[in-house]
Amino acid sequence: MPLVDDALSGYTKERDANSGQSATGLRLAAQRILGFFDSVIGGAAMLALIALILIVLANVIGRYGFNNSLTWGGEAAQWLFIGVIFLAVPLAHRGRAHLSIQFLVERLPVPLQTAAGFLSDLIIAYATVMLLLGGMTLIDAVGGVNYALNLPSWVKFALIPVTSALGLLYLALQGLDEGKRPWRGIISIALAFGLYFLLQPGGLVSLKGLDPGTTMIVSFLVAMAIGTPVAFAMIFAAFAANAAGAVMPPAAVVQTMVNGSSKFLLLAIPFFIAAGALMNVGGLTSRLMDFAFKLVGHLRGGFAQVNIVSSGFYAGISGSSYSEAALGTKLLVPQMVKHGYSPGFSCAVTAAAATLPNVIPPSIALLILASVANLSVGSLWLAGVVPGLLMGASLMLCIYVIARMRGYGTANQAASWSDRGRAGIKALPVLGLAIVIIGGIRGGVVTPTEAGVLAVAYAFVLGIAVYRTFTWRELWQTLRGAAVEAAMVGLLIGAAAPFTFVLVTEQIPQSLSALITGLSDNPYIVLLLANVLMLFFGMFLDIGAAILILTPLLMPVMVSMGVDPIHFGLIVVVNLMLGGLTPPVGMLVFISSAISKTPVHDVFRAMYPLLGALLIALVIITYVPAVSLGLGWLLQGN
Repeated sequence: MPLVDDALSGYTKERDANSGQSATGLRLAAQRILGFFDSVIGGAAMLALIALILIVLANVIGRYGFNNSLTWGGEAAQWLFIGVIFLAVPLAHRGRAHLSIQFLVERLPVPLQTAAGFLSDLIIAYATVMLLLGGMTLIDAVGGVNYALNLPSWVKFALIPVTSALGLLYLALQGLDEGKRPWRGIISIALAFGLYFLLQPGGLVSLKGLDPGTTMIVSFLVAMAIGTPVAFAMIFAAFAANAAGAVMPPAAVVQTMVNGSSKFLLLAIPFFIAAGALMNVGGLTSRLMDFAFKLVGHLRGGFAQVNIVSSGFYAGISGSSYSEAALGTKLLVPQMVKHGYSPGFSCAVTAAAATLPNVIPPSIALLILASVANLSVGSLWLAGVVPGLLMGASLMLCIYVIARMRGYGTANQAASWSDRGRAGIKALPVLGLAIVIIGGIRGGVVTPTEAGVLAVAYAFVLGIAVYRTFTWRELWQTLRGAAVEAAMVGLLIGAAAPFTFVLVTEQIPQSLSALITGLSDNPYIVLLLANVLMLFFGMFLDIGAAILILTPLLMPVMVSMGVDPIHFGLIVVVNLMLGGLTPPVGMLVFISSAISKTPVHDVFRAMYPLLGALLIALVIITYVPAVSLGLGWLLQGN
């Protein structure tokens, strides 16, 4: 989405400006080549997303309107989504938009930063080479015909070598594009091919004898520490485990990635991303903002209170914390600063409020967790309602106390109930979307994926036909941005599949379970230990990556201790969301800081009391299961 792009890769423009205007002819040629492929790949991702939307929507209409559906629709949608995912391999290289951890690298001396950058490029190149060769091997090995589509089965994997080759092209030209170290990418690619042949069975180098699980985890941590994007770090680690003796040759890694990311459930992710993006560009969020002002603007610390409430409203249409952090910073931080709030506090409130969309349904984080842990999406989303409200209330109470201490006033006088009613009616078409989604899924009327595509259609109709708040050009750009963001998330999920497979085959979850239960068999102590572990990893990992890595490790332990998996799922997401607010990574803080041009240390300093309020909410959610499960019990009559 455009707003998220501003935060995650917006520094590209600054990079170009700082590199000077005297670009060489060679650099200009590289930029033209990469610019061309940017357009082609981004356009392909967008067209694939549009095709996905139309196919699934046609299936929904056909089934409910005509008692008939496209027999090939499900397979076609999954194949298209695989295409979108692997388009992310080259697409984010130029803007370095893949999520990575840079805090360690940034603290190194310049020579060591250069060395770390080269090693990171080498790891990316090696992972991409393995995807290229593994994809080609898989195409040769796969036979048969997909009867639903009447296409050869190898077509499903055909795009992987193409996008991998484009990824290597991007890496090769990256140095020229950036105007520095033009040969680094080419050297890293050459070394990557050399490593591939050296590590082959019968090659000059053998890692046999090393423990595959340990090799994978160490490789992953080292790759992360030197700034390698998370997805590529996991792919590289899986290949390293294979070199140490794991039963995961390159073709198997690629096939596992495809299988892990081609679940029909995961199609809901690009749909909800697209729906949220359409709501943003259509100006529909302004109706939510106005309603929030009418409700809580008269409270002490009014602008900050509006920030929290509007985030809660926005959660019902987006499910993306990154998007909310970017939107809130754009819309509310300037207003808060203008009315006397410090820039650091304004950004801290915005970042803290942005935790709500990944807890309140339709949460993308809970959707990812459902796919990993094989849990009901509807049950998880329902379980997220009360914890999300509790988190919001905790933040509002904390803001009230801070506002009284610092003398922050109200945003406006108390609105009349008639004004609130009118604002609520205007916002109702937007707010009603979340109710329709949850109700439809819980009632068994639609699947999460179908709910997602209906959300896209709903947002489109509201924006272009009812309110007429965006143009076709804006629609085009918005869908392109949503496709790219969906591709990044999908690649991360795909990369986690072989990583998780090795964890399971090497019995690492069982070892961790034995370690934790050996410390204590008291469920309350075990929950405390799990929380501490997740808080620690959440400080360093993006929430999506953390869910994909930690859930397979911790869920079996907690279930064996008698903890309800739905309850623990909420604990996982709430816990890991706090990582977006803590140093050193703190992605939500960095997004708000980057967009507002506020020093990041000022935001972290202002975050401490808000983080304390959320930690109290986490403790309540952890040790009072009814907070997560009570609404489900009530609706089920238990």
